[in-house]
Amino acid sequence: MRLFIAINFDDDVKKHIIKQRETVKKFSRSGNFTNDDNIHLTIRFIGEADEEDIEYICEAMREACSNFRSFKINIGGLGFFPRGDKSIVWTGVEKSKAIEALYMRLERSLGKQGFGRNRQGLSPHITLGREVVLRKSYDSVKEEVGEDKVEFNVESVVLMESVRKGPKLIYRPIYVQKLK
Repeated sequence: MRLFIAINFDDDVKKHIIKQRETVKKFSRSGNFTNDDNIHLTIRFIGEADEEDIEYICEAMREACSNFRSFKINIGGLGFFPRGDKSIVWTGVEKSKAIEALYMRLERSLGKQGFGRNRQGLSPHITLGREVVLRKSYDSVKEEVGEDKVEFNVESVVLMESVRKGPKLIYRPIYVQKLK
């Protein structure tokens, strides 16, 4: 099982992110763009795990989120990770002490349950597309997308499984942990 802990969004936030993705798509030659149902914010990538690990991960989530209050984040703005002539294009999440604190609590709790530390650290972003080749410069696409931000109230985190069905990735929720 390929697992990660994420924040899922309501329909209004998804519409905002989909609009950004569609603008990027319009100015791209090619790319593998995120399906509407797969839009999320990864807080902690776990990777390959066995089914018996799920209870330990859920326990870590319960511990990390105990007494952790819901919080607001702002989503918007375009970024990219260049990979040769192709890029991963994403929309950003404004720096948030609450996300940082939640991530650190998850790291500690997962460590107590025997999971190794995340070597890459936290880099909050929402992937719009992978292997994207733009028809215009990144700066002009960024201008087309704009800097509009949308606020979202984070009320839970979700343990997700990534399942491949043919060429399609499906993200399936396994466990939801509510915040206070």
